[in-house]
Amino acid sequence: MIQMSTLLKVVDKTGITSVKCIKVLSTIKSRIAFIGDIVIVSVYRLNPKKFKDVKLFKKKKFLKGTLHRGLIIRTCVNFKRMSSIFIKFDENSVILVNKRVVPISNRVYGPVLREICMRFPSVGCVSRYMI
Repeated sequence: MIQMSTLLKVVDKTGITSVKCIKVLSTIKSRIAFIGDIVIVSVYRLNPKKFKDVKLFKKKKFLKGTLHRGLIIRTCVNFKRMSSIFIKFDENSVILVNKRVVPISNRVYGPVLREICMRFPSVGCVSRYMI
């Protein structure tokens, strides 16, 4: 369950380590986001070691305080599958996407649910592990 001002871990190759949720974008008027929802996030913390490898024209996009769209791929709340299996992760994590829900980076670290890969195929292309 992600709501406003929740700190999220970024698990892609952009060089950003954590972001803060600003707004939940969903079709239903709700303030809570779950796995597979899109949120607007603000950059909260950068990793200087990863960030120096990013190309110069992309560095301006990922400075502290800039706004991006994020797709929630892991939460600490139970996720129920159709076969009545519950899946729970240890952290709230997000990847940065554009308006067409295509990931900005070309790598996603850690496992991604099969339901997200079926709903957004571009996320499944850049992830290594599917559960």
